[in-house]
Amino acid sequence: MKNILIPTDFSIAAWNATKYALQLFEATNCTFYFLNTYTPELHSNRLMAGTGINGIQNSSAQLVSEKGLKKVIQQVKKEYKNPLHHYQSISSFSLFIEEVKETVEEYKIDFIIMSASGSSENVSIFMGRNTVRVLNAISNCPVIIIPKDGKVVRPWNIAFVADYNQFYSTEELNTIVQMAETLKCTVHVIEVQNEEGRMSELQRINQDMIDKSLAAISHSFHYLKPQESFSISLKQFINQANCQLLLMSNVTNSFINNLCRDFVVERSAFCSEIPLLIIQGVESNSMVNH
Repeated sequence: MKNILIPTDFSIAAWNATKYALQLFEATNCTFYFLNTYTPELHSNRLMAGTGINGIQNSSAQLVSEKGLKKVIQQVKKEYKNPLHHYQSISSFSLFIEEVKETVEEYKIDFIIMSASGSSENVSIFMGRNTVRVLNAISNCPVIIIPKDGKVVRPWNIAFVADYNQFYSTEELNTIVQMAETLKCTVHVIEVQNEEGRMSELQRINQDMIDKSLAAISHSFHYLKPQESFSISLKQFINQANCQLLLMSNVTNSFINNLCRDFVVERSAFCSEIPLLIIQGVESNSMVNH
């Protein structure tokens, strides 16, 4: 049984993330925890409290939250009749990040799946405030970030942006293997090549470790020589290799770390068309597994 946390503000973007989660884990025994937090005095501000997918209008923030969660679960059961899936709602009077942390610990969450940005955020934003906060605050659970207006597509090819200057733990690499085995997909390992085009001894050792760890799944190695920028080169590779999921480590990848120093992430700074899986230095929780 896998435990999946889906924060929601009842927006179309949050529903899109929900659909992705349900389809990604369609063959897996799961309990989905739908989380909405609210603070009445800040109800109309930026915390995770919305108006509901069917236009719920109520002066009580608690009632809006509870009714919204009930409607989400009703809609899920109506559109996705999956006997492997179970659903729980969490309506909480608390700060969003604090509640996410507590929920991950209390329910032993295996995945957080959320929209890249909220309903009230600018269309030019790929990664909004709450998403960046989750990546910065959660260190023990993988996070899948779903583009606000992205299509729900099953991953057949995963682009894994590796950094051969960093050591990847067994848990991180096992996470990738389990995901690929469950989805029956190919992992394309990408490394940004230096100007000389040669690897150091450390880089060769780390690449060999990755190669051995991924031996049980279909995988290949690729090298990027950015002509303009890393983002542009990565987008070009993703399109050419027909990748449907981008994977990075928040612990070892300097690119994602640099992005998360900002309060929000602009679309122009990132590959915003496909979901992004961030492995957060996982220690005990495993990835998709029956």
